[in-house]
Amino acid sequence: MHDEFVYTTYKYRVSALDFIAKNRGNIQEELKQDLIHIQKEVQATVTKELFTYKSYYEEIHIPYKNICYFEANHSNTHSSIMYTIDNQQIRLNYNLRTIVKNETHFFRSHRSYLINPQQVKHVDFLHHQAVFYNGLICPVSRRHEKELFKLIK
Repeated sequence: MHDEFVYTTYKYRVSALDFIAKNRGNIQEELKQDLIHIQKEVQATVTKELFTYKSYYEEIHIPYKNICYFEANHSNTHSSIMYTIDNQQIRLNYNLRTIVKNETHFFRSHRSYLINPQQVKHVDFLHHQAVFYNGLICPVSRRHEKELFKLIK
């Protein structure tokens, strides 16, 4: 045991994953289990940062930071359109109600729109719109403008 490293551990806010003693057990097996644990933690972190949806053939993952907003598809009430930071329009087989129920990253700014507050550059109170960093614009209802403004601050 190296008691002299206790202060350094606290000073740098390092946390121990495991304590492996040289003279006990199988070191290789313990290291293998630690690496499996680390891999699971990394995958869980990555999964938390992705919006997942199913297309007809596969499950697709897109980072939340790449999504600007969702718009209700007025021609089909069971679907919506996702607008991304690179100006793609992706049709989803989910309506806005389903997305809101499963996701906490988005803000309902209007009856027909869900906004990603991380991508909003500013709120235009005069025209009742959210302006995104990539230049896209979408409407914001008057009753939700102030709440959205607080979220992007």
